[in-house]
Amino acid sequence: MHVTYFVTFLSVICIVNSTPPSFVNRCKYGDSECTKESTVVAIPIFAAGLPEYGVEKLDPVTFNKVDASSPNLKFILTDVEVTGLSGCKPKQIQHGSKLELKILCQAKLNGNYELNGQVLVLPIKGKGKIHVDLKTTQINVDANYEEKLGDDGKKHWHITKWSYTFELQDKSDVVFENLFDGNEVLGQAARELIANNGNDIIKEIGSPMIKAAVARVMKNIERFFKAIPVEDLILN
Repeated sequence: MHVTYFVTFLSVICIVNSTPPSFVNRCKYGDSECTKESTVVAIPIFAAGLPEYGVEKLDPVTFNKVDASSPNLKFILTDVEVTGLSGCKPKQIQHGSKLELKILCQAKLNGNYELNGQVLVLPIKGKGKIHVDLKTTQINVDANYEEKLGDDGKKHWHITKWSYTFELQDKSDVVFENLFDGNEVLGQAARELIANNGNDIIKEIGSPMIKAAVARVMKNIERFFKAIPVEDLILN
């Protein structure tokens, strides 16, 4: 089963049309170097968004609400904007019965938050603006897929299941405005903890937000696959 160009679209790529997009350099199955080069070119084009083909804009990408709460913490994000996905770069590609992709990204997040509960070792409460500067982060995606006949009678890729993990490779910054309703005495210790432990904060409470971003990308990849047959994506 061919999957070489599938890799390109899992890194956030290409456009949808009844004919192959003109910028696509179709690769032979197993040509990882060609696939990687094609991915680098295609990522910013896909991330810019092509609504006429059902592909949403992914840089910036917005979310009305993400509930990242846990049993000991209320953490709700609203009116979130994430920028930087167009700059993601593929690091490693492995494929066979499933796809394994490693991609390096940097992103910024701005929005509103509501927080009440324990974060790391401190009880923290606040409601206001949140700013996150996510430095180099490796996103690992494992995806199962199959070929299905589309309405056009041709074979199309269909993602059946996917999972992800992330690894923070540089120190990231997290800022919560208006902690403890602006009380400087109560907020000082929390601000110092957050400023010195940005990566730990993201690992503890940020996974649902990262998952939401990955899911948005995967949804648009699936839309692409539904529109374009496999034969238009790879060289036999």
